[in-house]
Amino acid sequence: MKFKLIVTSILALLALNACFATSVELNSSSLNVDKGDTFSLELLVKDCPETLGFDNDELEYDENILNLTSITFSEVSNSGMAESRLSDGFISILWMSNQPSGNFTIATLSFEALDGGNTQITLNPTISNSEGTGSVDITVTNTNISVYEPKPDLVITNVSIDPLKKYETNTVLVTVKNNGDFNAGEFKVSLDAITGVIDSYVEESVAGLNYGENTVVTFENITLGPNNLFDIIVDSEYAVEESDEINNEISFGNQPTENSISAVLSCENDSVKTGETFDVALTLNDLTANRPAKAVEGALVFDSGVLSCSAFEFQLDASEANETYLENVTINSDNVTFSIVDGTIDENTIIAIATFEALAVGNSDISLENLVVSDVNGYAFNNVNETETNVIVQGPDVSVENVEVSNPYYMEPAIIKVTVTNNGHQTVESCSVNVYIDSDELKPLTVTDLGVGESKIVEFNWTPQKSKTFTVVTVLDSSDAISEENEDNNQNTTHCTVTENSISAVLSCENDSVKTGETFDVALTLNDLTANRPAKAVEGALVFDSVVLECSNFEFQLDASEANETYLENVTINSDNVTFSIVDGTIDENTIIAIATFEALAVGNSDISLENLVVSDVNGYAFNNVNETETNVIVQGPDVSVENVEVSNPYYMEPATIKVTVANNGHQTVESCSVNVYIDSDELKPLTVTDLGVGESKIVEFNWTPQKSKTFTVVTVLDSSDAISEENETNNQHTEQVSVTERTVSMEIYKKSETENQTVASVKVSGMVENRPCKGYDVYVSLDNLDVVEVNAIGETTNWSITNNTLFITGYEFNEYGEFEIANITFNKTNNSISAIISECALSDSNGYAFNEIFTSNKIVNLKSIENIVVDSNVSDLVNESALETVNNGEFNITKIYFNNSDSIWIPETVENISFTNETLDAMNEAVSNLENIDFDSITSENDVSDIMDEVINNTVVVSNYGFDISNITQETAKDGNNAISELRFTATNTSSKGFAIIRLPVGNLEISEIIVNNGTDNITLEKDNIESTIGWYRLPVDGILEITLIKDPEVTITFSSALPQTTSSSSSSHGGGGGSSYSSDIADDIESKVIKNFVSSATVLFGNGIDEQYAVQLREMVTNANGFTISGNAVIVGGPNANGFAKEYNDQFEIPISNENPGENKGVIQVLKVQDNSGNIVKSYTIVYIAGSDRYGTLAALEYFKTLDELPESPITVEWTANGSVVVEELI
Repeated sequence: MKFKLIVTSILALLALNACFATSVELNSSSLNVDKGDTFSLELLVKDCPETLGFDNDELEYDENILNLTSITFSEVSNSGMAESRLSDGFISILWMSNQPSGNFTIATLSFEALDGGNTQITLNPTISNSEGTGSVDITVTNTNISVYEPKPDLVITNVSIDPLKKYETNTVLVTVKNNGDFNAGEFKVSLDAITGVIDSYVEESVAGLNYGENTVVTFENITLGPNNLFDIIVDSEYAVEESDEINNEISFGNQPTENSISAVLSCENDSVKTGETFDVALTLNDLTANRPAKAVEGALVFDSGVLSCSAFEFQLDASEANETYLENVTINSDNVTFSIVDGTIDENTIIAIATFEALAVGNSDISLENLVVSDVNGYAFNNVNETETNVIVQGPDVSVENVEVSNPYYMEPAIIKVTVTNNGHQTVESCSVNVYIDSDELKPLTVTDLGVGESKIVEFNWTPQKSKTFTVVTVLDSSDAISEENEDNNQNTTHCTVTENSISAVLSCENDSVKTGETFDVALTLNDLTANRPAKAVEGALVFDSVVLECSNFEFQLDASEANETYLENVTINSDNVTFSIVDGTIDENTIIAIATFEALAVGNSDISLENLVVSDVNGYAFNNVNETETNVIVQGPDVSVENVEVSNPYYMEPATIKVTVANNGHQTVESCSVNVYIDSDELKPLTVTDLGVGESKIVEFNWTPQKSKTFTVVTVLDSSDAISEENETNNQHTEQVSVTERTVSMEIYKKSETENQTVASVKVSGMVENRPCKGYDVYVSLDNLDVVEVNAIGETTNWSITNNTLFITGYEFNEYGEFEIANITFNKTNNSISAIISECALSDSNGYAFNEIFTSNKIVNLKSIENIVVDSNVSDLVNESALETVNNGEFNITKIYFNNSDSIWIPETVENISFTNETLDAMNEAVSNLENIDFDSITSENDVSDIMDEVINNTVVVSNYGFDISNITQETAKDGNNAISELRFTATNTSSKGFAIIRLPVGNLEISEIIVNNGTDNITLEKDNIESTIGWYRLPVDGILEITLIKDPEVTITFSSALPQTTSSSSSSHGGGGGSSYSSDIADDIESKVIKNFVSSATVLFGNGIDEQYAVQLREMVTNANGFTISGNAVIVGGPNANGFAKEYNDQFEIPISNENPGENKGVIQVLKVQDNSGNIVKSYTIVYIAGSDRYGTLAALEYFKTLDELPESPITVEWTANGSVVVEELI
C-alpha cells in the first residue's frame, strides 16, 4: 500500500510539470527609455527541463533606434562553453555537465538608445534536450521598446483680429505656444487665404521659442473681404522637427463687420405752394480715410403727379478718363438717374442738389433707389443707411378725427357722432361724410366751410336691430372731389358692441302667509322701462299650485288699445293658471300691469310664477332680456322638519344612540308624526312624536348596535305616509354619514415576579368598555428557555397546552371589562436569556363577536426572539435584555431596545432584515456626544438662538435609515415678545413603498413647542412616544436628545421656544475665570465680537505652510493642516491657494479668487462662502471664511481686520497692510 502511494505521487508530479511549457523571454515585455539612455535586459529561461545547450541565432531590432553594446553571461552560462557575437546578438552555450533546469538566466544584454521611435527586440532561441538528440518545445516572448526623443511642439493657441472690418486694413495677432519639451529654433508663421482675403499669402518669421513659452506674431495691414476664411500655419516651411507635425494648422473664419455709411436726402422746406421751387440735397455721411468712397450711382424717385424735377447738379468734380468726365445725369418725369466717379470722398460730403417744382396739391416722398456707393478699390459699400425726405404741396386735408357711438342698445335710438378736421392749409368748402354699419350705409351727410385747423361734428341716427358687435366704417370725400395734401387719412374703422337693456317682470304679494279660506292679491309689475324703448304689449301665463290656491279674479291696471271697436286684451282663468294678453299705447316707466286675486284652499305652499312671458316694444319687437321674479305664499298649517341627527358612541359592536331632533316650523300643532331611521338598507323600529307645538322641538332616541367598522348612511324620514298636510313637504328627510370604528384593546404579557429558577408572567387585557365586555380568549405564547409549570386562567371553562415551545391558553364564560388579567403563568427557566412572546391572540365579546383591533405588547423578550432585527454580536453585549419589548400596533411591530448606558431605540419593523450594527450604535452615541459642541446657556438674543439652531442642524445625525432621503434642512428664528421662536424644517422623502428613518437632534434644554408633519394634504401633530401612529412619533431617549421616527414621507417642522433674558443696566458677565464662557478656551482674547468668537469656536482653522500657521494661531490655539482636509463643518481658511490645498479647492467659488496678482501687493480679502454637503442622508450646509492675500502682508492685514469685525461680512472686504496696520482699501481712495 505504501509503494502505491509513492507511485501515485510521482505520477502527479509528472502531470504537474507537463502543465508548464518552457519559455524564453527578456525580463521586461515592454520598456520606455529616453534617447541617449543605456539600459540592460536579462535573457531568461523558465520551466526548462535539463538541457544540453542553448542557442540564439540572432537578435532582431531596428538598428537605427537601438545598438547592442554588450552581452554578459550569467554564472549558469559560464559553467558551460559560451560564446556570443555583438554584431547580430548571436549566443551559443553547451553544458557538458551541470546541465541547468527550471528557471535560470542566460545573459544580460546592454543597449544604447540611438534615436526616437518604437522597435521590438525579437529572440530566435533553440534549447536542446539533455541528450542533445532534439530540441525542447518553447514559448518565446519578445520585448517592445519605445525611445522617447524630446522635441518641440508648436501650436496656435489664439487668433485675434483688430478691428476685424471688411475692406479695411486689419491687424492679425497669432499666439504660438511651444507645448513640447525642447526649444524650437527659427520658424515662420503664414496666413494662407482661402476666401475673402485680398492679401492672399503673407508670412512672418520667429527667431525661436523655448518650450513652455508663448509668443505673439503680428501681421499688419491685412485687408479683409466680405467673407473671411484663411489658414494659419506655424512652421510653414517645416524648419523645426516636432513631436507632432499635424497640429500646426488652424482655419480662422470669424466674419468681419462693415462700418455703415449713410445717404441722406434733405430739403430746406418740407411744405410749399403750387408753382414754387425748392432744392433737395443728397449727402454721403460717415465716410473715413480708412475706407474712402470714389463712385456714387442710383436713382432719385418722386411722385410725378405732385412734383417735377427741373435740375440735378453734382457738387463735386468728376474724374477724367479719355478726356471724358465720368458723370451722368438723366432727368425723367418721375425719377432722376445719376452716376459720378470722384477722386476720394473721405468725409461728410454733399454729392448733388436737385431742384423741384410743385405741380399740384398733395405730398410726395423723395427717395433713393438702386443706390451703389463704391470705395477707392472698387468694392461696394454693403451697409448704407438711406434717409428719404417728404414734401407737402399745400392744400386742404380732411381727416376723421373721432367716431363716437352713444347709447348703443338693441332697438333703442343711437347717435353716431363723427368729428371731421381740416389739417391742411386751405379751407374746405364742402365734404361728404358716409357711414357704413357692416354692409348697410346710413344716409350721407355733408360738412361745409371747414377752415384750416377747424373741426366739426356731424351726427347720424341709427337704431341697432341686433345684439352683436358691428363694424362702423366712416369715409370722407368718397368721390375724391377734393384735392388734398394727404388722401390716406379719409377713412376710419371702429367697432361697436350692441347689447340689450334688461327689464323686469315682478310678481309681489302683500302677505306671504295666509289661512285656509282667506283671499289675497298678487300684482304683476313691469319695471326698468324707459322712453328710449317703451313697451306696448304683454302676454303670458300666471301659474300656481291648484291644490293650495285658486285664482278668483285677474284685472288689468291699464287701458287696452282699441282696434275695430274691440279692446285688445284677453284673460282666461284656469284651475292652475291664468293666461293673459294686453296691448296698450305706451309703457315707458315702472307700471302695474295687472292684479290677480287668490283664495287659499288647503295647507301648503305655492309658488306663483310667470310662464311664456312676452313683452313687446312699440315697434313690435320682443324684449329678450326680461328678468322674472316669482312669489311664494304659505297657507298656514303644521310643518315638521329634521332639525338634527346625532349618533353617540358609534363604535363597532357597542350599543349606540341615534338622537333625532324633530321641529315644528309651521303655524299649527302636530298631534302625531312618525319618525323612521334607515341605516344603509336596514330600517330601525319606527318611533312617534306627539303633541308637537308651534315652534317646539322634541328628541326621539333610536338604539343601534353597529356590526361593521365602516361609514354608514343614516337617513331619517318624518311623516313617511304623508298623513300630515304641511306647509312644506320637502324638509321631512335628513341624510348623514356616520363613521363607525372599533375601539383598540390591548393585550400585554409581562414579568410579574422572578426567582433564580422561576418566572411568573401575567397576560393582561385592557381597553374593554362596560358596553362591550369580554367573554372569551385564545392566546398563543412562543417560549424560549422556559418550561411551563402552571397556568391559572379566568373563565368557567379554561384549558392550556404546549406544542413546539408554544403555549396555548383558552378560556370563556366570564364577563370582564376595563383592565384585568386573563392568565398567570409559572415558568421554570432553563437559561437566563428567556422570552415569552404573544404570537397570536383572539378576544370575543359577550355576544360572541371578535375584537379585531388588538394592540399587543411583549415585555419578556430576548435578542434571539427578535427575528426581523439582526443585532451585531458586539452590540448585543451592551443590550439590557431584561428591558427588551416588542409591540404590535395593528400595522407593524415596534421593537424597543434598551442599553446598559440608559439609552434606547424604538425600531418600527416596516421592512425585513433590519440591521443593528456598530455604525447604528455609533450614530446614537454621536448625537449624544454632539451635545458638547453646542452651548445652550449663552442666550442673550434671538441671534444667539439662531446660531444655536444652526449648530443643531450641523450636529443632527441619521441613526437608522431604510428608504428615506432627508434633505432641505433649514431653520428660521424670530423674536416674539420675550421669547425666540425657532422653526427647524426638513423634508423626509420615502423612496420605497415601505421604510423608516430615525433622526436624532441635539436640542439640549430648548423647549419643544410642537412637531408638525405635512403628508401632502394635512398637517398632523407628532405625539411623544405614540407608537400607535402609522406616520411617526418622537421621543426624548436621553436628556437633551430629540429622536424623531418617520414612517411616511412628510415635511417636518419642529418649533422651539427659548426664553430671552430681560434687558438690565448691569454689565455683561466676563468670559474669563468662572464666568461661564460659551467659547472654546483656545480662542484669541483680542477677538472682541461675540459673533466672531462663536463662529471661530465652531470652526476648524486651516493653514497651509509655516507662515500661515503663525497667522492661524492668532485666531485659536488649535489649528489644522489643510492638506487632505475634508469639510465636515464650519471652517476658516488662513492663506491663499499656492500653499493651502483646501483654499485651492474652493478658491474659484469665492467672489474674489486669490492669486499673486489679485487683490495685489500687501492686500488681502475677507470673504464668506456657504457650501452644502450632499454626501450623507441629510443635506448639510457649512460656512467657510476665507482670509488670504496676494502675499504674507496681505494675509496678515486680512487676519488683523477680521478680528475687529462685529459679525461675518455679507460681501468681500478688501484690506491693505500699511504703516498704520490694516486698513480697508476704500478708505485709502
